[in-house]
Amino acid sequence: MDILNRSLAPIPPEAWSFIDEEARELLSLKLTGRKVVDFVGPKGIDFGVVNTGRLAAMKNKKPEGVNYFKRVVLPLIEIKVPFKMNRAEIEALVRGAVDIETDSLMKAASNFAEAENMAIFNGLEEANINGIIESSSQSTLEIEENKNKFLSAIAKGIKNMNDEGVDGPYNLLLGQKMYSLVYELDDQGYPLLNKLQNLIEGEILSVPTLDDKGLLLSDRGGDFELIVGQDASIGYSQHKDEEIEFFILETFTFRCNTPEAAVILK
Repeated sequence: MDILNRSLAPIPPEAWSFIDEEARELLSLKLTGRKVVDFVGPKGIDFGVVNTGRLAAMKNKKPEGVNYFKRVVLPLIEIKVPFKMNRAEIEALVRGAVDIETDSLMKAASNFAEAENMAIFNGLEEANINGIIESSSQSTLEIEENKNKFLSAIAKGIKNMNDEGVDGPYNLLLGQKMYSLVYELDDQGYPLLNKLQNLIEGEILSVPTLDDKGLLLSDRGGDFELIVGQDASIGYSQHKDEEIEFFILETFTFRCNTPEAAVILK
């Protein structure tokens, strides 16, 4: 059985191509978390757990002399975001219209991206996912609204990681408030953005999910893993009267392998 049910949808192939491309363009912009971690997969919809190699003791002591242990695993979670499109819009697309109404699709894609980003950065307790912020073992660095002190704090964060044996290059992820600072000019009229890029040798990304925080992450590889079963895909649910209901689906989990490879900025 195809879990996406695409063959059952009352729309032609060109409509599927349009919907997929519209979603892909937005997700490529908003799925910030997966740009700065290792992407492992996709391993398929039937891939359910990730082995951590750990054991947890069980309380059962019978029969006497037998010790019980269970494997510690990370279960993949499944996220599903529904959206609807008007049948008349699909028909207009087939007839050659280019101004198709896609607000519902765009909203669903934005919510989907926020969910994945939040799991990566903030974690998801019910799914045993510890996000990067919770996992970091580095000291949190306070960032003042001062260009020179901002630059000094980033340099200190890099030194702290170097002291723990974590090499670069590094990526800088900033909530909206911090991100606005990087476009200011120093006293000589030189953009802070350019100085930061020279310092970290990686990317500087705006991540609204981080709110008033920021993250300095090593980009050497192997430190953070987004493990995906079914990658982000669009499927068909049902249709009624003039509306067709779709969904965006993904299964994944996330783990932080190196707590020293992330510095929280606040």
